[in-house]
Amino acid sequence: WPDDEARENWVHRLGNLVLLDRIKNAGASNHDFGKKKEKYFKGRTGVSPFVLTTQVLNEKTWTPKVVEDRQTALVDRLAKLWRLEPLLVNA
Repeated sequence: WPDDEARENWVHRLGNLVLLDRIKNAGASNHDFGKKKEKYFKGRTGVSPFVLTTQVLNEKTWTPKVVEDRQTALVDRLAKLWRLEPLLVNA
């Protein structure tokens, strides 16, 4: 992350979040992305039981651009699923 302000802007947004079981979530903490991918996001089979988390495993780095793109994709998906008007999503 380029600076603390950029990190704070994205840290609690949907695009930066992944699904983990309770034990892995508690242990994930603030480790770097590579360590998190290896230790927490993968299950015994080498993939996560959660499809959205498995998508994160395909990323080589975790940058503001990756998070922003993921945010847009997830919000778009939810808007379609919930049949929200496009103007409400971008507000």
